[in-house]
Amino acid sequence: MNIQDIQTDKLSLITWITQLQDISLIRKLKNLQADNIDIPQWQKEEVNKRLKELEKNPGSAIDFDTMLDRLEEKYDL
Repeated sequence: MNIQDIQTDKLSLITWITQLQDISLIRKLKNLQADNIDIPQWQKEEVNKRLKELEKNPGSAIDFDTMLDRLEEKYDL
């Protein structure tokens, strides 16, 4: 999935939401936006570890689109 696909999907969702008449679904969507998600400590530690590794070796990183392409190829998505 590339940036254009994501933008197209976002536009489709926005159009769908603006035409939505189902009150219960609107409330569910609103709650999704308002949900506070607790991030577990192990996940915070993993992010900090990866950031430190990136600081040591910035050339090891790949961009998001490349990562998505690799996942799509690996899992035939």
